[in-house]
Amino acid sequence: MEQKLREIFDLDRIRDFVKAHIGQTGYVEEDCGERRKVLVVDTLIDGGHGAYIPGMVLVLFGRVDQYDMADLYDPEASEVLYDTLACLEDEVNDCLNELLPSKGRYYIGYHEYDGSYCLFYEEEE
Repeated sequence: MEQKLREIFDLDRIRDFVKAHIGQTGYVEEDCGERRKVLVVDTLIDGGHGAYIPGMVLVLFGRVDQYDMADLYDPEASEVLYDTLACLEDEVNDCLNELLPSKGRYYIGYHEYDGSYCLFYEEEE
């Protein structure tokens, strides 16, 4: 996974971007009183791709050789696809945080506002 992440991301650029911009991000307050800063580091896939995003992410990370676009709305196929994506996210997140040790954490996932698939950095107060 480390090699794949180095192919996809410029880790030095990510580290520099976070250092330069995390201070400009305001805190988001959760219902439980927790406060955190969330920074979008990079958009991997635009939200306009909709139902195609999970397959595109798996292809990007080399987890599928071929993605069957005909089954996008088949509940059984979608369940397998989303389970595979969730496992990939855990693996990528763990590896990113090992490669980029920091005060906060890096993770990939969907942007809650526009549905894009992004790389995020988050720091808790």
